[in-house]
Amino acid sequence: MRKTKHFFLALLAVTGLSTAWASGLPGSDPDNNPAKTTYTVQWTGATEVVYDGQSHGLTATYVDGGGSHTLSLTYSNGTTVLTTAPKNAGAWTVTVSVPSGVSLDNTTTMLNIQQAPVYVTGAAAEIAKFADGTVIGVVTDHGVLNGVLNNDDVTNITTAVFDNALLGTGKTISLYYALVGDLDKVGNYALTKDTTTYTHSGVIIPNIVPNYSYGQNGFDISANGYCSGSNNYINYSLTSGNPDQYSVDFDSPLISDINWTNLPTAGLNGTININLPALDLPSGDYTLSVYFRDSRYPALISAPVPLTIHMNLPSSYTMPLFDNVIALIDTCNCFSDVQWYHSTDGGNTWTAIDGANGYFYREEGGLTGQYYVSVKMNGVQTFTCPQTDMETLVSDNNQNALVNAYPNPTVDNVTITIEGSENIVHTFRVISTLGVEMARGAFEGESFTIDMQGYQHGNYMVNVDGNVIRVIKN
Repeated sequence: MRKTKHFFLALLAVTGLSTAWASGLPGSDPDNNPAKTTYTVQWTGATEVVYDGQSHGLTATYVDGGGSHTLSLTYSNGTTVLTTAPKNAGAWTVTVSVPSGVSLDNTTTMLNIQQAPVYVTGAAAEIAKFADGTVIGVVTDHGVLNGVLNNDDVTNITTAVFDNALLGTGKTISLYYALVGDLDKVGNYALTKDTTTYTHSGVIIPNIVPNYSYGQNGFDISANGYCSGSNNYINYSLTSGNPDQYSVDFDSPLISDINWTNLPTAGLNGTININLPALDLPSGDYTLSVYFRDSRYPALISAPVPLTIHMNLPSSYTMPLFDNVIALIDTCNCFSDVQWYHSTDGGNTWTAIDGANGYFYREEGGLTGQYYVSVKMNGVQTFTCPQTDMETLVSDNNQNALVNAYPNPTVDNVTITIEGSENIVHTFRVISTLGVEMARGAFEGESFTIDMQGYQHGNYMVNVDGNVIRVIKN
């Protein structure tokens, strides 16, 4: 009589450094379980997929009086036959090679290799709809595929689908995920969640690109600040949508908001105009919020984009005194770190003037073009707006008038007289040699008196209707 030998399919567990014998396999206990023909174990693979066992695969042995002997195995999925443990997910029929003189109850078993679970995070899409006739949305971020093993060439694509083809907001949109990459690897993975569904009120510009060239929420803000008047603009860079209008809300009541206005440039990169009032705003930081929309769908408005801009000192802080001298007027006696700048092409390019670091700048050959000053005001960096009015030079006005001062020098009061002027009301300014404005005002008649008792010793310039006289305080 031929003996019936028993064979065992063994799982070699690498992490435990021991052999885990699987019970209930076909042939291992035929009297108690003659009908069992399949066996599925759960193990986590260190190769391409999550396996039913480690990469050592299965082994089969038979036992008789001569000891334990290893049998060879083949693996088949119906189309492919392997002699080594497979590394792709699927159901494999394992067949043992029966040696001569040995009879086994069953020579086959099943090896089920599980797909590795993966999932997507961070996917996003535009959730406002702009056109009828299609349910396909715009994906703004395909998300990140988590759980891929051993740097396999497997990733995902995301598709956005609206619940209906009508334009509007408050819609339900579904994000569908699919695996792409190496065909030999993709089948080894299973998406644990292949769709996400959500509803939102809708915006057309969900994101602003934050990068080094656009430092404030996707906007390029002038580092030299802004000035009163309407010729100011800010560069922007957007990531999605089809905007053609913008609006601006200012937090300061001194600046009027900008209602919906057509963008001066088309596309996702361009400029917006910032209309600042002609009056001299106090220097400092101002906050504003910018909105975008597609004018075809005026109800679909982007989220507010907060910005901070710096308002410069008005140009009145610089004054051309003579044909070749311009002064910084330090009305608060709080300026330091002065640097003069000059432009000869209408303000398109500016050049720092070497050595021009005082309250006065003298230009050999006469003042030309435009000038502004970089300065710290009470320790805070700011700028003066460009002085463009060169017509206020002292030498250009009322040179037929005669201005005198007495007593000069003086220790307390000085009387200023003017003769030959056609003006009925005269304006005057008193400026120290440091550029500090000591006094200003207006008077009628041919004379007025200045109280200089609180002034320090030194020279002062008194400008009357554009005519300048020097007064000495002892």
